Amino acid sequence: MEFSTTALSVLMLIAMAVPGFLLIKTKLLPEKAITYLSVLLLYVSQPFLSIRSFLEVSYTPQLAVNLAIMFAVSLAGQAVVFFVVWLILRRRFDDPEQSAALIRDGFIGGNTCTKEPALNAEIRRCVAGRANRATVLACAFGNVGFFGVPVLQFLFPDAHEAIAYSAVFIVTLNLMSWTVGSYVLTGDRRHVSLRRALINPQTVTLVISLPLFFAGVSAGDLPDTLNTVIGYLADMTAPLCMIILGMRFALAPVVQLFTDLRVYISSLVKTLVFPLVVYLVLLPFEGMDEMLRVSLVLLSGMPAATINLNLAELYGADQKTAANSILMSTVLSILTIPVLMLLF
Repeated sequence: MEFSTTALSVLMLIAMAVPGFLLIKTKLLPEKAITYLSVLLLYVSQPFLSIRSFLEVSYTPQLAVNLAIMFAVSLAGQAVVFFVVWLILRRRFDDPEQSAALIRDGFIGGNTCTKEPALNAEIRRCVAGRANRATVLACAFGNVGFFGVPVLQFLFPDAHEAIAYSAVFIVTLNLMSWTVGSYVLTGDRRHVSLRRALINPQTVTLVISLPLFFAGVSAGDLPDTLNTVIGYLADMTAPLCMIILGMRFALAPVVQLFTDLRVYISSLVKTLVFPLVVYLVLLPFEGMDEMLRVSLVLLSGMPAATINLNLAELYGADQKTAANSILMSTVLSILTIPVLMLLF
């Protein structure tokens, strides 16, 4: 696929974010609407998209093997990037108890100020340490569901197996983010949640879809009315994803977005270094299914995941770095996705 063709497809996708941007800027929708739309996306349209994808593909032993390969490679890829970046940055993490005390006293995220040099140095160390924790997640965990799925839909509208692959990738993302991701972000093992890693809309959807897939149930076996309903709900995914993204862009502090070197580096690692490593690792396997290879590389190169920001908000971690990494890597992906497609 030519660079210009892919770039145009990505730009068309990004254009769908404009209504969300304008709705926030004109105050026709409040900021809290992002939460409501995200719930609709996460619990309704995205699960139905995954279910439809499994119904549209026919079971073959090779496709079943490909799904297993997707699970193994996506999990291993995220784990390797995560732990490499963790090893590099771990000595620059903050002390969670020290940061909690500074937050409680209003020195971080509050209005309390001080002229004491030692305290100012301590505050700077804690702020940088919290940002480094968020950076580890930003380098490893990609926006597979909210951005990767629409990209695959646009680039390969007839390749339903690509969406099935993305559903598996999302499961590994949740396994990583709710366990080691939560631990690194907070520095507290109490926040490791295996229950949330296993019980979430994506995993439940896979539990529903896989038995249908292995049993050979297809869309043709279902009533037309049911297929129509599933189709309408599934088709909401791409527009909803991009509208939510546009709303987040409208709320972003633009100056901060382009002044943090840490955000530039994490975005480059996430959208270019990570997928190129995956591509090189898969290169010797000449017999691999091409759509599986393309899906693995592209999904590995998706922008930083929105779940990074959700976890930061949930645990009171560094939300600014998490949000800026998402937005900067999304902007960068407009160039990197077409570049990655040139590899094929």
